[in-house]
Amino acid sequence: MRRSATWRGLSFVALMTGSCAQGQTYPNLTYATVGGTPLLLDLYLPATGSGPFPVVVWIHGGGWSGGGRFPAGFSGPLTAAGFAVASVEYRLTSQAGQYGAEPVIFPAQIHDVKGAVRWLRAHAATYNLDPTRFGCWGTSAGGHLSALLATSSGVAALEGTVGGNAGFSSAVQACADYFGPTDLLNMNPDVITPPGSGLDHDAPGSPESHLIGFDDPGQGIGVLRANQANPTPPYPALMTLVTQANPITWVGPADPPFFIAHGELDATVPQKQSVKLKDALSAAGISNQYWVVPNNGHGFGGAAGTATSNAIIAFFRQVLQGAPPPGPLAGCWANCDASTVPPALNVNDYQCFLNRYGAGLPMANCDGSTLVPVLNVNDFACFTTRFGVGCP
Repeated sequence: MRRSATWRGLSFVALMTGSCAQGQTYPNLTYATVGGTPLLLDLYLPATGSGPFPVVVWIHGGGWSGGGRFPAGFSGPLTAAGFAVASVEYRLTSQAGQYGAEPVIFPAQIHDVKGAVRWLRAHAATYNLDPTRFGCWGTSAGGHLSALLATSSGVAALEGTVGGNAGFSSAVQACADYFGPTDLLNMNPDVITPPGSGLDHDAPGSPESHLIGFDDPGQGIGVLRANQANPTPPYPALMTLVTQANPITWVGPADPPFFIAHGELDATVPQKQSVKLKDALSAAGISNQYWVVPNNGHGFGGAAGTATSNAIIAFFRQVLQGAPPPGPLAGCWANCDASTVPPALNVNDYQCFLNRYGAGLPMANCDGSTLVPVLNVNDFACFTTRFGVGCP
């Protein structure tokens, strides 16, 4: 079977990796050995605070075939907020033969990530970590693994034995997903134009086809979808595999809170993939926040990227540190979406604010970023600091 790096380098998120408020760093920690090859993680601790520290597991993107654990996304802002950050590596579909006879197709990736979480819990006392407060955050393929980690707690087929530590849980208590695939069989059908797609997800050379090992000429996700009811091998086994790989398969009432973000112009992973996850979580009664980032594609940059990452760090602070929701409570925009009692401003209010008022109201172009007032994502952060200034 061929392996390529179709998404190699497609971790386009603007990584905020600075060293601010970052304390002790433990690089190159071996959390497991697979086929004679070590799997590593890097651990970053806050510079202040006595701990034990809540942990955010960072999972890199790259189409399951590329990318790496360094640099660790947002390690600077997260450690400044009091979190330990564990940036983990996992087997890539482009690494066949590098782990002895061990496979590099799914579920290798989620087995590795869960093994890393169990290792971190097993060594929590050594590194001053709080084993009861774990979150995960990933981009693209890492977003997929982050969501899958959060929804598949206790699923035997996805737990694996990587690294041992079977007496420790791989569950997380909060999850952030940046534009991760959630329904691998239907990536192409979920594409809308605009923005269209820069990838043929049905092709045998697609990242999804490589992930399930159905990537020889004449194969691919598209062929599998056309044969999903075909009882002839290899289709039933492949359908089981691709279904197990979907985070939406495992959504249930015990899942942790989610924050999902997706670029409005993403032409790599269709936005509908995140909508499916949001809808499944909502149907299961799971708290979730969904943020569409205007004028951004497969990755977030500039002020919009900063605003989104700040909102996710605030989400982790609320869920894992017990921080109060963004406030104050006063102001006519607070709790626009009526999601909390008493009123508390949160990221859902931004979309509500847009839907209700649109451009042209006094708060449009609050941040002064455009010559002609146009409401955009940056205005949300601006108006939340002003609360009520210019409210109709």
